[in-house]
Amino acid sequence: MKTRLISAVAVLLLGIGAAFASAPQEAMGPKPGKEHELLKQFEGNWDATSRFIMAPGQEPMVSKSKETARIIAGGLFLVFDIEGEMMGQKFTGHGTMGYDTQKKKYTGTWIDSMATGVFLVEGTVDETGKVFTEMMEGTDPQSGQPMKMKMIHEVKDKDSRVLKFFMNGPDGKETQPGTIEYQRRK
Repeated sequence: MKTRLISAVAVLLLGIGAAFASAPQEAMGPKPGKEHELLKQFEGNWDATSRFIMAPGQEPMVSKSKETARIIAGGLFLVFDIEGEMMGQKFTGHGTMGYDTQKKKYTGTWIDSMATGVFLVEGTVDETGKVFTEMMEGTDPQSGQPMKMKMIHEVKDKDSRVLKFFMNGPDGKETQPGTIEYQRRK
């Protein structure tokens, strides 16, 4: 019985292998397009300076971190890890970003050491390929309420970029609570 099962599995695997070998190349998975190529601008090791305003009228809280970003999955996704401090505490974060050819949008995820939920990201890039506008949605770790945040990530040149965060305040007006400036580590 065991021998027949192993033989059946082996035949099945050979059949699947033969089907893949004879399939057209495009059936083997997507190839990176120009939208995926734009993600390569973020690859590398970065030093970051964050400035976040915790309450209206207060001076921004400044913190430092390091980011490492790499392209994975055959050029389809950017994965980035951040380590540093935030509000006087150790901070780590992990994000993904790719271009969804079905949605025709950049999509991604964000998790960090200050929240227990996963944030979802979706956005577009301008015609220059340098300014990404994204919406991030998740649960506010303080209030437990749904939260939306707009992010504008601008690549200034090959060694510097700026990420700006925007949220609607209690009065409904858009505010900019934070900015992160990145410099490529030499």
